[in-house]
Amino acid sequence: MNMRFFKSSMQAVFLTTVMCTGVVACSDNDDEESTRNPAEQQVARTKQHDTALLLCTFGSTYNESLSVYDDIIDDFKAEFPDVDVYMSFTSRTCINRVQASTGIERYELDQWLKAIGDAGYTRVAVQSLHVIPGEEYLSLMNTDIKKYFMIQWYPNINVLRSANLLAADEDTKAVAEVLYKHYASQLAEKNNIVLLMGHGNPDENYNANHKYADVQEALQRKAVNKNIFVGTVDYGDMLFWPNEVEENPADRITDASIVRSHYPACIYSQIMQYCDDNGLQPADVKVYIAPFMSIAGDHAHNDLWGLEALVEGANINDVELCTNKYSWRERLEKIGFQVQRNFESHPMSQIGADHGIVDGCGIRALGSYPEIRQIWVKHLREQWDANAWENGQDYQ
Repeated sequence: MNMRFFKSSMQAVFLTTVMCTGVVACSDNDDEESTRNPAEQQVARTKQHDTALLLCTFGSTYNESLSVYDDIIDDFKAEFPDVDVYMSFTSRTCINRVQASTGIERYELDQWLKAIGDAGYTRVAVQSLHVIPGEEYLSLMNTDIKKYFMIQWYPNINVLRSANLLAADEDTKAVAEVLYKHYASQLAEKNNIVLLMGHGNPDENYNANHKYADVQEALQRKAVNKNIFVGTVDYGDMLFWPNEVEENPADRITDASIVRSHYPACIYSQIMQYCDDNGLQPADVKVYIAPFMSIAGDHAHNDLWGLEALVEGANINDVELCTNKYSWRERLEKIGFQVQRNFESHPMSQIGADHGIVDGCGIRALGSYPEIRQIWVKHLREQWDANAWENGQDYQ
């Protein structure tokens, strides 16, 4: 055998063995890293008390949400100074994208729960920051908190579950009072309309959507002209235009008279009826739009304001009323309404900013009002004072 060939072969075998060993070692380390809970380090650094408070919100990737979430956290810290406060998103989509857009790590709910449970807390309060008791809220409280955290994972830890924003009729009245005061000058003029966009629950089996109608009713009782309306971006009966089968455009309702007679609750029907009742043409009416959501995120920027369309220079003449593909602003302007672009809007000079801007956006969401944030705080305080703690052993 050629000795040079033999040495080369042996070196190759040796290098291959070393490389394979290294790969296996790296793979083991990677497996260890991948199974490590990233929330554990933050909880370990933060823990100062025996009680933790986990604030749970749907979440957002928009920079505008940062100051609102900070304000919410500060409000709870002020009310509960002897509690360690954390915030979790319930939307995995938001969690996966938020670090790239804001630079902040938002861990998944089960990671937060397990990190808090393993940290030695004796009590954990969970505060929903959802607006209505819809699918997200019920899944959070009944599945993530009760079924998993309380019953399966940590049955010995005492837990307090606190309500969403519009939990009771008095909450509806309180929110309506705040919003009415804010828009009082606009609502005083019959030629003005205020439109609020909520998220809504697409599944009609969740009757929480009636909360939006309740808020509208409470607002209209205060507004003498009854010129304020609440719709949604996701619930059929309260969309701008009734939802039709997108796969078959030919089946869409294109006749406005049919829409108004068969879908009186949709925003289009309500505002056109308002114009008829008051002898107004759309061109006579100024419209003020705002989100009825905890923060001003993607829905506020695009489904409501249509900022992406402004960036792309979309032609308003191309907008169709018979589909919910377009933003509320676009369709309102298509009809002829005067949407007030300079009122509590995103700065037109920065409409191309990716995922919004940290400072300077004028879009006000529910979390922007200190009085509305205090309703969430009040819910937790009431549960706290009522000593409404429970643990998984109660359900064994």
